[in-house]
Amino acid sequence: MITQLNKIKDNKIRPKLKAIIEAILSMRGRVTMLNIARWNGKYSYRTIERFFDMKIDWLGIKWDLIKDILNEEIIMVADESTITKAGKKTFGVGKYYSGLFSRAVNGIQIITFSIVDVKRRRSFPIFTRQLQKYRNKNNSKIKHGKAGRPAGSKNKNSKDIQLTGLFRVIFFYLSFILKRIKIPKLKYLVYDGALGNNQGVQAIIRNGLHLISKLKSNSALYLPYEGKQNSRGARRIYEKDKIDLDNIDKKYLKETIEDEKTKKEIYQFNAHNKKIHGLLNIVVTITTNLKKGRKSRKIIFSTDTQQSHEKILEYYSLRFQIEFSFRDAKQFFGLEDFMNIKKIRIHNFANLSLFMNNVTYLYSENNHFTKYSVNDIKSLFLGKRYLLEVLKLKPEIPIDIFNLDVINKVTDFSMIHRDSA
Repeated sequence: MITQLNKIKDNKIRPKLKAIIEAILSMRGRVTMLNIARWNGKYSYRTIERFFDMKIDWLGIKWDLIKDILNEEIIMVADESTITKAGKKTFGVGKYYSGLFSRAVNGIQIITFSIVDVKRRRSFPIFTRQLQKYRNKNNSKIKHGKAGRPAGSKNKNSKDIQLTGLFRVIFFYLSFILKRIKIPKLKYLVYDGALGNNQGVQAIIRNGLHLISKLKSNSALYLPYEGKQNSRGARRIYEKDKIDLDNIDKKYLKETIEDEKTKKEIYQFNAHNKKIHGLLNIVVTITTNLKKGRKSRKIIFSTDTQQSHEKILEYYSLRFQIEFSFRDAKQFFGLEDFMNIKKIRIHNFANLSLFMNNVTYLYSENNHFTKYSVNDIKSLFLGKRYLLEVLKLKPEIPIDIFNLDVINKVTDFSMIHRDSA
């Protein structure tokens, strides 16, 4: 039924993955290994267990599925997501912040890298890994010396800073992705404000990409120095006074958008931040509530100093497409349901859940659905499954069960958009 999966090269994985995907699309209830074994109609529970114990090249599988259908303009986005867990035996379980609950919850956390097709405005997850919290075995308190700079210490170039924590993880995974697969015309990676600092910038630049991210609304920015340099001493890089973000020079105003309720002013200029190495392309958006007189400010930046403000704002807005991938994976494909506790099984189930986003979208596109709807696709597969089970009860089947056109006419009764399939 899903011809797109024929692109998978591994003959051992392809038939099992096909059966599992069709079972997930057909089933009702929680997406777990036990339910997959019940609904796939071909493989036993033990075989499903062995599948999730395998080492699977998910990056290669996901890339092979989408590489031929992507348009020329693409970007990469990445983000973390927290999956709630009630037990204590799940690998990597701990307290992680959840934006949905606005607090730390008991669960595990994953990081996902996704390719966004700008024309389609669609996210295609290609790489997912579980994040872990490493605790220092030596819990003794660190003894601090005297306050101030140590004697004999030398200045360090902020470009050569050592990456730590999440920044090191992002650098390592991004370099692995770019070495493992060739992504043509990829220039930008978009991340939220977590990378709006020097370590975040260096983690991306060292992999040969530009970063688009967000700064704090009160960040100190300085225009490049354009005066005469002194004959002695270090060269001046930026002006002495920082930019007054409440009174930005009108020569930097690029666009004004106004309606009955709000007025939005968009400014663009190149500037320095003392804590980030290199010149940044800054886009400041000031939104004024005309009725209440209140103002809000957002600062988006790009390390590409030649990029237009339209592209910076468009690419940063497309970052949210990965949140839709997380939402669908949790709501429909078992990312919030799975009950595995082993490391390899968690890894495979998380990748499978996010891979389902790519499969269902391409299925709807290839079958000319009028509107992409996961509910419609699941209803269609459920109807097909029931129809085939009923037809198997008679020795003489009145219709050809392999004729998809006939099956679609019978099984699309539960779809919201009936003219889709």
